[in-house]
Amino acid sequence: MSKHIFWLSSYPKSGNTLLRSILISLFFTNDGIFNLNMLSKIEQFEKIGLIYKNKNIFKNDLKKINNLNIFYKYILELQKKNILNFNEDFKFYKSHSGNFGIAGHDFTKEENVRGYIYLVRDPRDVCISWSKHMGITIDESIKFMTNDFASLKWNNFNDQQNFFNDKMLPGQFLSSWDKHVISWVDVKWNVPNLIIKFEDLVYKKKLVLDNIVNFFITNYGFKFDNLNIKISNIIKTTSFNKLKTEEEVFGFRERSNKNNNAFFSVGKKNQWKKVLSKKEIDLINNNALFRKIMKRFNYEISS
Repeated sequence: MSKHIFWLSSYPKSGNTLLRSILISLFFTNDGIFNLNMLSKIEQFEKIGLIYKNKNIFKNDLKKINNLNIFYKYILELQKKNILNFNEDFKFYKSHSGNFGIAGHDFTKEENVRGYIYLVRDPRDVCISWSKHMGITIDESIKFMTNDFASLKWNNFNDQQNFFNDKMLPGQFLSSWDKHVISWVDVKWNVPNLIIKFEDLVYKKKLVLDNIVNFFITNYGFKFDNLNIKISNIIKTTSFNKLKTEEEVFGFRERSNKNNNAFFSVGKKNQWKKVLSKKEIDLINNNALFRKIMKRFNYEISS
């Protein structure tokens, strides 16, 4: 098996951490028992330590990579450098980046990719979770999600504080929620991919787990030992309440420093029905491109 990236992709607050938890339990344990300390088994690609390890590839542009047009000149080379450094042939990376090109340079390419899973979540619930995560209002959250030029800084996680200050951090380009979904779901690559709804991941976990297992068996010939025990323990130890309790007791390093809210906040579907005003719901429902994607994934649209 050649050395390639397997992407776990999603718009922020769409269940990527839960998906990582499940895959770590499946691939990196003997019994399927998970705890939050294991999340480093699958890292986020947009983590500044990856740049630090390969800073020589940027040459004189290193101090300019906060400019997306400059940074994307090197992003494929950065992926290739990390592929060469893999100890294993099959490397998972979480990412919130949209699968876009900037200034003629792609975020990633088929030749770098072994496959991917994309998570999609009802945008009305995403906007609630994003507002809590970032400590912003619902209206500000909707404005961010409808911004074709939206981006986030790469994660520092206190890895290289002396190397990069916040102003130097490169961006991860998201664009708007609808365009982010399309960028991954409709990409014309000849690589295996699996599209999962957040709602199914939470409410139909056993079914989704079976689909994930079959996906990796069918497409890559993986063999999983102790599968029945693993699946039973995965369901128990990756439940929302268990992860929420673990965060409350031990903390969670990926929690945003922009608010006092927990990372694992509610984790339910259809929160929007009780939380959002009619005006806020209409801002999303009446957005033609959002509406098209929502219908495609069978999300209820009441107006």
